[in-house]
Amino acid sequence: MHPHSPLVVRGPDDRGASALRCTTCHGVANFAPSGVPGHPVWHMAPREMAWQGRALAQICEQIKDPRHNGGRTLAQILEHVAHDSLVGWAWRPGGSREPAPGTQEEFGALIAAWIESGAACPVGH
Repeated sequence: MHPHSPLVVRGPDDRGASALRCTTCHGVANFAPSGVPGHPVWHMAPREMAWQGRALAQICEQIKDPRHNGGRTLAQILEHVAHDSLVGWAWRPGGSREPAPGTQEEFGALIAAWIESGAACPVGH
C-alpha cells in the first residue's frame, strides 16, 4: 500500500506499458540490494481482481465469480492459490517484507475445506 516508484501504468495485459514492462525492473527473483521483488512471470493482478476497499463478504463473492476471478471454477481457484508460484511469492517475499501468515500449503488446505463445506460467504457488505 505504497506508491510504486517509478510511477508505472498497468498496460493492456497487466504487465506494464510497452516502454516500461514490469520485467524491466522485476527480474526472475527478488533483487536484495534494491529490495525489488521478482518472479519469472511478475505482473499486476487484473483490475477486476482488486480487493482494496471491499468488505470481506464482497471479496468472498468476488473470488467465486468467474467474471472477477480470471474465469476460474472453484477447483481452479484452489489450484491457483495452492500451487501457483507467483501466489506463493507471498510466503517468500524476501528482504524486509513480512511474509503471509502460515504457508501456501496451509492456505490451500483452508481453501479446500471452504470449498468442500459449500464455499459460503459471510453476510453483509
